[in-house]
Amino acid sequence: MTLVLRDVTVVDLPARRTVRGCSVHIEGERITKVTGPGAGGGVAGGGAAGTGAGAGAGDGAQVDVVDCGGRYLLPGLTDVHVHLRAAPHEGPHSDARRPAGRRVPSVDDLLPVLHGYLFCGVTSLFDAGNFGTLMWPLREEERSGRLLSPRIHCAGPFVTCTGGHGSELAESVPVDTLPGDEPQLRAHLGHRPDLVKITYDEHNWGIRPLIAILAPEVLGGIIEIVHEAGLRVTVHVSNELRAREAVDRGADALAHPVIQSPVTEDFAARLALQQVPIASTLAIGERYVRLADHPDFVDSAMYVHCLSSAERERLRTLEHETQRTNRWADWMRVMTPVAQENVRRVVEAGGIVASGSDLSLGPDLLHELELLQDAGIDPWDVLASATASAARYLGVEEHLGTVEAGKLADLVLVDQDPTTDVSRLTKISMVVKGGQIVDPSSLLLAGEPPMRSAAPGRPSASNVAT
Repeated sequence: MTLVLRDVTVVDLPARRTVRGCSVHIEGERITKVTGPGAGGGVAGGGAAGTGAGAGAGDGAQVDVVDCGGRYLLPGLTDVHVHLRAAPHEGPHSDARRPAGRRVPSVDDLLPVLHGYLFCGVTSLFDAGNFGTLMWPLREEERSGRLLSPRIHCAGPFVTCTGGHGSELAESVPVDTLPGDEPQLRAHLGHRPDLVKITYDEHNWGIRPLIAILAPEVLGGIIEIVHEAGLRVTVHVSNELRAREAVDRGADALAHPVIQSPVTEDFAARLALQQVPIASTLAIGERYVRLADHPDFVDSAMYVHCLSSAERERLRTLEHETQRTNRWADWMRVMTPVAQENVRRVVEAGGIVASGSDLSLGPDLLHELELLQDAGIDPWDVLASATASAARYLGVEEHLGTVEAGKLADLVLVDQDPTTDVSRLTKISMVVKGGQIVDPSSLLLAGEPPMRSAAPGRPSASNVAT
């Protein structure tokens, strides 16, 4: 079976242009060619120019043709920093009596979350720290095709020191000395995390008191062992000093931008020179302020579909009142613009920024992109952060991130041009994952069922022989 998306405007991210009148041909999970005006040399190596729904299909082959009416086609979006959960997110609060910890959710608990990501055009995600007993089987379920879900990349449990950031998660991997704690580290690596997540942050800012942190030489030893195992590392940091030390010791990526203070020009230039990607994670901090000041965002369309009415009411009322008196929200009111400017400086210097919300909801990734645009980053660079740069962050750029022959057919079709305003990504006509059109009616969403049809412009007899 060949799927042809006819009459699309391809968002050609490497060339920073849109190409109208294209057809994208998909066989199995992968794009086989992109044809149309100018496609031969520019649309990410898109194959021979030409038109026609069945171009290139063998005699008698079944071709499923979808007329897309000139809509804009771009790679499926990626959130490179999530923590999948079924319960509401709880962050820092000045009231120490608030309950801590989370239970391990089931796959059924997470289905509305995973389907909400697909509904929002997010076809890949990276869980940046979670229960191994959840993530390893969940990743296998998705990769085997038994679970309708975005592509799941995951770190599993955090690697940290005793009492370090993330150590409260019951399955965290404490490494205090090497080689003393090497066996438990190697046991963790046996699960083949897509990125190993190390936390390297002593807190001691905002309302967070000082905590334990890995010794720098232990951090370096962990990274060396991970690299010897053929795996990559992302490191949780929040200030420039620790970020520099992580890069010095070989970190492949940083799980956050610097948020505690403005970055130096030298550091931004260094990230660009060494091409060390950072995850943007602006939405997590801004969320507290957003709930305190503008809780009605939960009534926008994407949230109405992806949150239950009861959860929207809780956020609009109880959580709104909580955040109005939360000193952490006051900190984030000041520090989120600092983080936005830091991310903009990295992009301006030529560095790699990948979109990550640090939350667990599809609409929050779309909002993350709006926050990047609000920081003064060009929409083209914002779109790259959720596609090509996200693939680079995860080390899967050979398979994902562009509309290109040979790449996996993870795609999103939107009604209006997102290259001038990324907020237009909320107007989604169709989502494709692994060459399969995602039927919105098959999605188990937490909120109101969608009205979106399975695909635009589908002829009455969609399977035609050529």
